[in-house]
Amino acid sequence: MKTEQEKPDAATTPDIAPTQVDASSSTSGATALETLPPVSLVMPVFNEEEIVEKTVRDFHREIIRKIPGSEFIIVDDCSADSTPQILAKLAGELPELRILRPARNGGHGKALRLGMENSKCDWVFHADSDYQNDPTDFWKLVQKAADNDLVIGYRQQRQDPFLRLAVTRGVRLVNLFLFGVYLRDANSPFKLVRKNCLDSCLREIDREAFAPSILLASVARYRGYRVEEVPVRHLPRLTGVCSIRKWKLAKACMRTFWEILSIRLRTRRHRG
Repeated sequence: MKTEQEKPDAATTPDIAPTQVDASSSTSGATALETLPPVSLVMPVFNEEEIVEKTVRDFHREIIRKIPGSEFIIVDDCSADSTPQILAKLAGELPELRILRPARNGGHGKALRLGMENSKCDWVFHADSDYQNDPTDFWKLVQKAADNDLVIGYRQQRQDPFLRLAVTRGVRLVNLFLFGVYLRDANSPFKLVRKNCLDSCLREIDREAFAPSILLASVARYRGYRVEEVPVRHLPRLTGVCSIRKWKLAKACMRTFWEILSIRLRTRRHRG
């Protein structure tokens, strides 16, 4: 699907009023509708035929339906199973759904960036399609958004293999050593970010970056944007197969650490 890239918007982003949101309730969005600005939900997808319909419907019901003017951007990274057909059916039912499909499979990072660059709302929310995050936890991020530019949902009690936990700890140490910032879970696929902060940080990140989600958190914190992490639930992966495992994961780690080092050498300390 051919798409046009959105130009960065440097305008001031409307605040979210956290005091009107009760994150303890799955219907918490209802009390925030008067003050919550539209949100672009960006979700990369690849070969998730077993879970993608539930994921899309639940996130749409919990977030998009409750926030008028919002959009749901799904980037199908050239799935080879029945995911494209399922998404086409959903797009026919849910008018807020936009399906983007690159010319070739480029990996999760490129798919995520494509969705972010095509987002139109003043706030952008990143979530993955494997349903390892509870959509109701979105409101926990909303509670912290008014006073921040980027809110990261750090995963409590991670339901991931040891190697992935080790990667997170490694990224934590690298960020601390190179940027002098402590981020508990920079690679969390559960982030709410102001569009102007996102656009500014993406300009610092190489378009071929393997893990732009990590770099977004690192650059935003280093450049002086307001970043806060809040605990969210992490669910076990019940369907599908993780596309990066063992040796591929090791190579991905080395590439990511090199990208963090490279961006540190050229990134300015403060906003401007």
